[in-house]
Amino acid sequence: MADPGDRELLRELARLRDAYRRKLPARLDELEGLLRQAREGGELRPLEAARGLAHRLHGSSGSYGLDEIAADLQQIEEELERRLGDSTPLEDGSWAVVERALARMRSGLGRGQGDG
Repeated sequence: MADPGDRELLRELARLRDAYRRKLPARLDELEGLLRQAREGGELRPLEAARGLAHRLHGSSGSYGLDEIAADLQQIEEELERRLGDSTPLEDGSWAVVERALARMRSGLGRGQGDG
């Protein structure tokens, strides 16, 4: 039989995870806005900000057990790191990778998925 303290901890973790999932679409909107800014302006500053946000979301999604979402964010983060390493803007191929990952995350969140 599970300890009452363990059950309470699991309920609290589930509550925190649900709250994170509810906030995630707005954070993805923020990420997408930075990416569009980087692509349209060809500047590295919004690309750096997008990489930082993708990194933070990747880590927190993984911590909450949202493994599919964390994997998509990792893919975005790695693509942005390549662009920053080369000091090149988002090109069509990079943008396609990022757009597919964003679409998968939004679709998974809409279906209540994203968990590993």
